[in-house]
Amino acid sequence: MDNQSNSRLYSLSSLLFFVIALFISPLGQAEDTTSALAPYSIKYQVIHDGDDVGTASRQLTQLSNGQWQISMQSDISYYFLSDKRQETSRFALNENGQILPLVYQRNSETSLRSDTTLLQNFDWDNLIEQGSYKDDQWTQPLKLGYLDQLTQITLVREHLMTQKPVPAIDISYRGSIRHHEFKVIGQEVIKTGKGDVMTAKVQLNEKKRDRQTNFWFSLEDNMLPLQVQRIKEGEEQAKLVAQDW
Repeated sequence: MDNQSNSRLYSLSSLLFFVIALFISPLGQAEDTTSALAPYSIKYQVIHDGDDVGTASRQLTQLSNGQWQISMQSDISYYFLSDKRQETSRFALNENGQILPLVYQRNSETSLRSDTTLLQNFDWDNLIEQGSYKDDQWTQPLKLGYLDQLTQITLVREHLMTQKPVPAIDISYRGSIRHHEFKVIGQEVIKTGKGDVMTAKVQLNEKKRDRQTNFWFSLEDNMLPLQVQRIKEGEEQAKLVAQDW
């Protein structure tokens, strides 16, 4: 029972730092992302098997030096297990308005596991990324269009807001590059803490992991991500539902 509960906690907490984003060509991004760069704050309820198991939040803010920062926090309790995470991604725009991740960091505190820190530093002058996770360290080349776990959400919203075709996205994660392709399913009304909201539903299928992630972006609120659902091996692991924004 302990191993089963721990496995379920890991699955549902993994959704939080996976809450991601989409839509960018591996060779480039939208020429103008400024319309999606408006500060926001979203508070979520985390649901597992129909139960409220925790909270999460996401914010986009502009720093005093003109750079931007996306942050996400989560706090989950499941039986006697707990998981807390803090993620931040600081990024800038180049002269063409393309997003350049600068520093990504994730801190995790999980019961029955050691605390961990994932750190990625992006050097766009030399096109090199350096990172570390637990005992692993890496250096790998950068290409224009690579994003981290958090900056992708801005590109999702930008493509949806401008009704551009959905390309693929390359994510730099723990020393490797993950290539994802997404499909726009259509429009759907979802229930949130502020009532019913009409959204655009987008789906990611990861065949190698037998995993599916669904995203709902509000048509009424500048394509903010108001719901995220993770399905693995045909069963729902967890869902994030916006309560306030």
